[in-house]
Amino acid sequence: MPPQPIIRLLIVARWPLGGIRTYMKYTYKYFPKDRFQITLLAPEEGERETLAQDMNEMGIEWVKAARVAGRDFLCLRVFQLLARQRFDVIQSEGFISAVHVHAANLFHNIPHVVTVHGILEQKYLGGGLLGKLKRKWLQFVINGADALYSVSRDMQEHVESLLKISKKLRKVVIHNGIDVSRFTDKELSGDKSLRKKLGIPDTTFLIGFLGRFMPQKGFEYLIEAMDILVKRHHGSRDIRVLAVGSGDYLEAYQKKVAEKGLASRFVFLPFQPDVAPVYDAADVIVMPSVWEAFGLQAAEALCMGRHIISSDCIGLREAIKDTPAIVVPTGTPRPLRIAYHGLSSNRPLYCSTIFGRRPVNVSMFEKHHPNCRRY
Repeated sequence: MPPQPIIRLLIVARWPLGGIRTYMKYTYKYFPKDRFQITLLAPEEGERETLAQDMNEMGIEWVKAARVAGRDFLCLRVFQLLARQRFDVIQSEGFISAVHVHAANLFHNIPHVVTVHGILEQKYLGGGLLGKLKRKWLQFVINGADALYSVSRDMQEHVESLLKISKKLRKVVIHNGIDVSRFTDKELSGDKSLRKKLGIPDTTFLIGFLGRFMPQKGFEYLIEAMDILVKRHHGSRDIRVLAVGSGDYLEAYQKKVAEKGLASRFVFLPFQPDVAPVYDAADVIVMPSVWEAFGLQAAEALCMGRHIISSDCIGLREAIKDTPAIVVPTGTPRPLRIAYHGLSSNRPLYCSTIFGRRPVNVSMFEKHHPNCRRY
């Protein structure tokens, strides 16, 4: 039997951070190396060391797209790369990447897959004539692709509600997945305990928050919820938040925490490439997001057997459907405060789900939620 031809895949990612970086780590490691030759074109952003390590472990060449005088010339870098090397297919990670690829690919006509990792925020489209032109152009770019690949059904429906998508365009929804082996049966105790390293007693009820500090993640609602919770209990219970991540709003959130007199209640850590110790240290993981593409973090936390309190926002609601997660309305701190109170009272967590009234555990999520399985 003759050997199968090598498929040369070019991945273009304008923002190789957070969920997109995690998605790439979980996805491309399962592409057979004898069948695929993969190149990533992406700028150096905040998680560049971790991204470099991920790409190196997967045998993916990372071509760095440098910015010149603060300007983004990703389109030019795509054009140069296509002129020098042969590729069989291009995958754009997100709308901005797709716009750059479309322009550079006009002269090459290489099959193009647009991956939807987020929503179309009005503040980026703008209003008036300019906003209409941006919307029309993005619509043209997506309809000019060969496939529209969404990581959740919510994302596909969102795009179709705002743009006129051609019926001829191939559309597919493939839920994000995680590498279960990284989170199941993982117990990090003794000297490796993150609690011990941070000096947090075992008696402290620890709320975990992981993600970029930006409005989308809803961290401000967590601050408000903690303010309500501490005032209600008059500081009688040692409850703290372990906030892990980076982002443009970090200083603003830290200032707000200090203004409310909650500095002793919040422990901030920078981005952690290995999040398992964070899940292990926390009593509950909270995701008060305004929107998510899917919600990989929810799958990770539930696979480690952690309680999770989640908003019912777009995308995330698909990840937690039919799981033992506690679901609260998006955009308000009060339900979060009530959920924290129930968990911190040392009572077993029960949810009315398809599982019946049972405490959360790993096997339930693995058995009934295929999104956490390996690719």
